[in-house]
Amino acid sequence: MTWYGIKEDDGSYAVFDTFDDEAGRDAHMNGDIAKALMAKAEELFSNKLQIHKIQIVANK
Repeated sequence: MTWYGIKEDDGSYAVFDTFDDEAGRDAHMNGDIAKALMAKAEELFSNKLQIHKIQIVANK
């Protein structure tokens, strides 16, 4: 897994994660840390937490 913390032009922040395979992504998204984070999301974040599942179609 590789992750990137990013700041967008509008001042919002995001995290972009990459995984070797779908099983790795599923394990990360359904693991204990993800569950704990989601349980406290309203307390920890000023905006509603959004998770977008994307596919990388090309890389260099």
